[in-house]
Amino acid sequence: MRLRIFLSLSGLAVLTLVLYALLARSVTGPAAVTLVTSTLLAGGLAHLLSRPVRKLATFTELVSHGKLPARLPETAAGEIGDLYRAMNRVAEALREGLAQLGVEKSETEVLLREMGEGVLALDALGRVVRTNAELSKIIGAPEVVGGRSAAAVFRNPELIEFLSPQSMPEQGRDGEFEVFGRTMLVTARRLPAGGVVAVFADLTEMRRLDTIRTEFVANASHELKTPLTAIRGFAETLLTPDIPERDRETFASRIVEHAERMGAIVDDLLTLARLEDPGYTVYHETVSLAPLVEGIVSAFAERIRAAGISTAIEIAPDLKASADPEGCRQIIENLLDNAIRHSSAASLVVRAQRLNRTVRIIVRDDGRGIPEAHLERVFERFYRVDSSRSRATGGTGLGLSIVRHWAGVMGGRVWAESRVGEGTAVHLELPAAPTASGPAVDR
Repeated sequence: MRLRIFLSLSGLAVLTLVLYALLARSVTGPAAVTLVTSTLLAGGLAHLLSRPVRKLATFTELVSHGKLPARLPETAAGEIGDLYRAMNRVAEALREGLAQLGVEKSETEVLLREMGEGVLALDALGRVVRTNAELSKIIGAPEVVGGRSAAAVFRNPELIEFLSPQSMPEQGRDGEFEVFGRTMLVTARRLPAGGVVAVFADLTEMRRLDTIRTEFVANASHELKTPLTAIRGFAETLLTPDIPERDRETFASRIVEHAERMGAIVDDLLTLARLEDPGYTVYHETVSLAPLVEGIVSAFAERIRAAGISTAIEIAPDLKASADPEGCRQIIENLLDNAIRHSSAASLVVRAQRLNRTVRIIVRDDGRGIPEAHLERVFERFYRVDSSRSRATGGTGLGLSIVRHWAGVMGGRVWAESRVGEGTAVHLELPAAPTASGPAVDR
C-alpha cells in the first residue's frame, strides 16, 4: 500500500515536471496551466486511492450497527486485499456469533415461558428488568412493566427487603413468603452486574396437601383408636374371673361390633387407595338405574322404617348410565346411608333424569340441612359437620369421599346443595348410556 502511494506520488511529481517543460516552450503562463493540471491529476489519484478505504469504512460502519453487508471483494491486490479478507472473516465470525446469540435468546425465552415457576430479575437499584408469564399469573397482573421498583410490584416489606440487591449475600438466600394470598418459596441469587434474579415456586397446593395428609393421618388414627380402645377395654373385662354370663355376652357382642367398625374403616380406606391408584381400570357398562336404586332402598328398608323416613323413587324404567356397576352401587349405598344416618329427615327422594350426554341422580331429604361453610368440605375424608353426633350415629366418615372418588374415575362429578332447616340435595352426574335414537335434548 505504502509502495503504491509512493510510486503514485513520485509519478505525479515527474509528470508535473515533464508537463511544465513541454508547456514552457509553447504556452504562455506554463506554471499556472501545470498547477491546474497537476491539481486535477492529484484529485483523481486521491479518489482512486481512497475508494477502497471508503468501501472499507462503509462496511465497518454497517458491521458496527449489527448489519451484515455483502462480503468485500477479496481479489484486490496488496494490503487492501489482505484487509478485505480480514474484515470478511471478522464479519463472518460476527454473523455466526449473532446467530448463536439468537438461538440462545430463543431458547432462553422458551425456557422462561415454559417454566412452572415465576422468574424476576432486578437491576442493582432494585428495579424490574425481566419477568416471565408465570410471575404475572402469580401476582394477578397481565404484565410486570420493566423499570418499576420491587416495592411497587409486591408491597410486602419483608419480601422487598429479602430481594434487595444491596443486602443480598454472595451465596444468595431462600425464603418462604405469602405473595398475593399464595405460599411461595423464593430463591434469590446475586447477578454479576449487581442485580438479583429470583425464582418463585408456588407451594400453596403442596402445603394444602400436607395439611390434608396430616389431618388424614390424625383422623384415621383417631377413628381406629376409638374402637380399638373399646375392644381392649371389653377384652380386659372379660378376663375378670367370675364375670356374669349375661355381661360376658354383652361385652363379647360389643367387641364384635367395634371390630366390624374397624373392618369397615379399613375396607373404605382400601377402596379409596384403589380409586386413587393411577393404574386402576374402570369398566364402563350399561347400568339400569331404577332396579339398582330399588334394590338398595329395599336393603335399607328396616333402617328406613326404624328412622321413620318415607321414601320415593322417581326414575324412569329405561334410564341407563354408562358406569362401573360396583362403583354405581357403592355411590348409591353411601348416599342413602349418609342421608338415613345424618339427615333427621321425614322424607327421602331419589330422582334421576337424562340430560344431553349425562344422567343426573339426585338424593334429596328435608332434614336439618348443612351450613354453607361446610358444603365444600363434606366430601373430604373423615370430615364431619357435627363430630359428636356423627360418631354417635356410626359410619366411617369416608362414605362421601368414596362417592366423590368413584364419580371422578367414572368421568362424572358430584356436589351438594343445602339450606339449614330445609334439607340437603346431593347431585351426581354420570355419563349416559348410548341409545338407539341418540342422546336426548337437555331439559
